[in-house]
Amino acid sequence: ELHVLNTATSQWFAPPVRGDIPSGCAAFGFICDGVRLLIFGGMVEYGRYSNDLYELLASRWEWRRLTPLGEPPCPRLGHSFNLVGEKAFIFAGLANDAQEVKMNIPRYLNDLFTLDIKEGTTLHWESPATSGVRPHERESHSCVSINASDAHGGDSGKLLVFGGMCGHRMNDLWMLDVQSMAWSEVRTGGAPPLARSLHTAIMVKDSMYVFGGWIPLPPEDKYSTSSQMKRVDGGLGGKAVDRSSTAGDASSASGTRSAAARGGTDEAGRSTEDDIADHEREWKCTNSLVRFNLTSAKWEPLAASDGDDGGGGGKEDLCPRSRAGHCAAGVDTRMYVWSGRDGHRKMSQNQMCCRDLWYLETERPPAPPRVQLVRASTNTLEVCWNGVPTAENFILQVQKYDAPGKAAATTASGAAASAGTTSLSSTAQPSSGATAVTANEASEATSGVAAHWYNVGRCKQTSMVVTHYSSTESDILLPGGETEVLGDTDPAANNPANRVELQPGTAYKFRVAAINACGVGDFSDIAAFKTCLPGFPGAPSAIRISKGSDGAHLSWEPPANSAGTITEYSVYLAIRSPTQAAAATAAQPVQLAFVRVYCGAEPLSTVTSTSLQSAHVDVTTKPAIIFRIAARN
Repeated sequence: ELHVLNTATSQWFAPPVRGDIPSGCAAFGFICDGVRLLIFGGMVEYGRYSNDLYELLASRWEWRRLTPLGEPPCPRLGHSFNLVGEKAFIFAGLANDAQEVKMNIPRYLNDLFTLDIKEGTTLHWESPATSGVRPHERESHSCVSINASDAHGGDSGKLLVFGGMCGHRMNDLWMLDVQSMAWSEVRTGGAPPLARSLHTAIMVKDSMYVFGGWIPLPPEDKYSTSSQMKRVDGGLGGKAVDRSSTAGDASSASGTRSAAARGGTDEAGRSTEDDIADHEREWKCTNSLVRFNLTSAKWEPLAASDGDDGGGGGKEDLCPRSRAGHCAAGVDTRMYVWSGRDGHRKMSQNQMCCRDLWYLETERPPAPPRVQLVRASTNTLEVCWNGVPTAENFILQVQKYDAPGKAAATTASGAAASAGTTSLSSTAQPSSGATAVTANEASEATSGVAAHWYNVGRCKQTSMVVTHYSSTESDILLPGGETEVLGDTDPAANNPANRVELQPGTAYKFRVAAINACGVGDFSDIAAFKTCLPGFPGAPSAIRISKGSDGAHLSWEPPANSAGTITEYSVYLAIRSPTQAAAATAAQPVQLAFVRVYCGAEPLSTVTSTSLQSAHVDVTTKPAIIFRIAARN
C-alpha cells in the first residue's frame, strides 16, 4: 500500500499507482529526492529479506524497479538509507545467513554502500573505503543527513548515526564525513538518552530530534515529550488505535511539503534470547524525546510529562503514546510521527499498532511577509498576507499612523509583478506596493517612534476585513520580551467600550505575526494604508498583469465605491535614481518616486518596455516591479 499525507491540508490520500509495484515489505530504507522516492531492501516475509531498489515518480505515481551496475548490498532489513546532496548512502542492517527461507540466522552488518542518483547518471553500486574506526554492527538504528548547505555540513555533508541493536541496544553516536569518508565517534556532553532501537530521528537546523523506540528495563525514562507535540486530526479519522497484529512503520525521511509512509516493521526473529544480555531480557517502548545540539555537541532533555503511555493521567492528548517501529518525517521545522507498535513488551502475544499521526513543533514560526491591501473604503481596510507553513493562526495588529510633518499619501492600489523572463505574469495579486507611506516613513515607524500596538484579532485565514480594533494595549510578546497574552479572537467584541472604529481619510500601520504551539513568532515588516475620504472613489481592484513583447499589460476593475462617475484612471510606476540607490542602507531605505505612465478613462493600459527599463526592482521577497493605480471622479 502507498498512502500520502498532504501536510498543508492534513489529509491522507491513496494515489492510484502503476508500473513495477513492489511487493509488500517492512523495515526498508526510504529517501526522497524532489518528486523521486526510492526504497531499498526490507523484509518481504519472515526470514526472507530483499535487496531490491525501487523508484516512485510522485509526479505521475509510477513505480519502476532499478537495477544498478556493480555488486549490490546483500538482502537486509533495519538498515539506514540517506541522501546527502545527490548521493544515496546505505549503512548497516540485519542479514539472514540461513539457507532455508523459514529459518533465521541473523547477521548484523556495518557495511557502507553508495549510489549516485544524479539525473542522467548511470546507477552504480559502490562500497567506498573509509578511514577511522567504523561503528559496531547494528540494525534498527537512526541516521540523519547533514547537507553541505547546512551550518554543520562542511564541504560536502555528513551522516549522523545513533543507537540501534546488535544483540543489545546501544546509545552511541557516530559521524561520517562524506567527503573524506572518515568515521569518528562523537564525544558528547549532557546526559545521553537511554540505549534504544526502532526509534526515529530527524534534523531541524542545528539539532537532531530522537523520538521513541525500544529501551531496556528497568531504567526510568529521563526524557519525555513536551506539549508542543500535537495530534493531527484533520482528515485522519479521530483518535482510534488499530489493534491489528501487524507492526507499524519503520522508515524515516525528510521532505518539503509532504510526507509518505509505506509498510511496517517486525523485530521478531531478529535475534535469539541467547544474544541478549540478562539485563535486556525485559524491555519496553518509550515516548521519550531528546535533542542533540550540533553546535554545543550536547544532549538536551525536553521537559514534559512522565510515563510510558504517552503521559498517562489524562495527558494522552498532549503527546504520543509510547511506540517503536514508527516512521517520522521532517517537513519545514516540524517532526511528523506516524503509527508504530504500541508500548507492550516483547513477549506479548497481542501487539497493538497505533493509527495516529502527530507533529512536533520545534520552534516558533517565522515572520510572515508584509501585510498587503486588497481594497479600501471609508471605514474598512481589507488586508491579506502570505501564509507561513508552521503557523496555526495569526495575530493582526494596528497602529494609527500620523506621518511626521506631512499627511499620509493619497490612497492607492497597485500590483507587484515578478521581473525577468517570467515577469508581470501574476494575476489579480494584491499589492506589495500599495502602502500609503514612503519607505523612509516606514523605517521611522519600524524604529519605534509610535509606542503602542493594538490587537485587531486572531484568525486562521490569511486575510481580514478590518473595521475596528481594541483600544487595550497589546500584550503580545515582542522581540526580547517575556509577555505573551493573546487575548480574544476579536478583543473588542467582548468589551464594546474598548472598540475603536476606523476613521475616514486616516492612515493605519499594520503588522502580523504567526502563532503555533511554541508561541508567537516575529512580526512582519510594517505596512500602512489609508481609508478613503467621503466623496472620493475607492481603489481599483482585481488587478491583472501580463507581459507582452511591447511591455506590461495591466487591467483592473472599477472601485466598488466610486461615489459618482469615474472620469479617469492613473497608473504610476516606481522608479529609483542611481544616486538614491547608492545612498540607501538597510536602516534607511531609499524613498521611492512614482511617475505616471498612463492616464485615461479605460481600465486598462500598456506600460512600454522603455518605461520598464527605469523601474525600481523591489527584492523584499522576490524581484518585483511596483505599480500604483488610482481612480478619479
